[in-house]
Amino acid sequence: MFNIHSTELLLVAIVALIVIGPEKLPQTIRTASLWIGRFRRSFYRVKADIERELNTDEIRRQLHNESVLADIEETKKQIKNTADETKQSVENLVNSDDFDPGASAETLRQQADAEAAAAQGEFEEAAQEVESVRKELYGNGKNPKLAGKDGDIEDSEKTDSDSSQS
Repeated sequence: MFNIHSTELLLVAIVALIVIGPEKLPQTIRTASLWIGRFRRSFYRVKADIERELNTDEIRRQLHNESVLADIEETKKQIKNTADETKQSVENLVNSDDFDPGASAETLRQQADAEAAAAQGEFEEAAQEVESVRKELYGNGKNPKLAGKDGDIEDSEKTDSDSSQS
């Protein structure tokens, strides 16, 4: 910690013995050691608290960002897979042996409606999943840290009003 040589410590001890005296020197050393120990403990405690607070917030933000990105990537993959499947389905239909370009408009419309309904259902499922992830992450659109606090207050108010109406 400090760059103090052993001869310097010996010199300090001799001066302390002369100034304080041999009777009070042990008690003075104990008192000085006690104060130094208290100072070191309080310093390390404050240092640990500050490091814990800084690292906790940073880690929490980093984990939140990583989870949001992972959810977005997963949803993006699902939408891309749905689009690829739809494209493949249309290509299979066009390239199939029973595809009849001269078929009646009603038959073609029914086939197109069935495929469109299937694709629409898949897109609605993906949209609902994206919305659920958004609500999970951002609640009512406010800061995620504050959204939980506000949601708790609103839930308790709803519970109180429900119980008063009964």
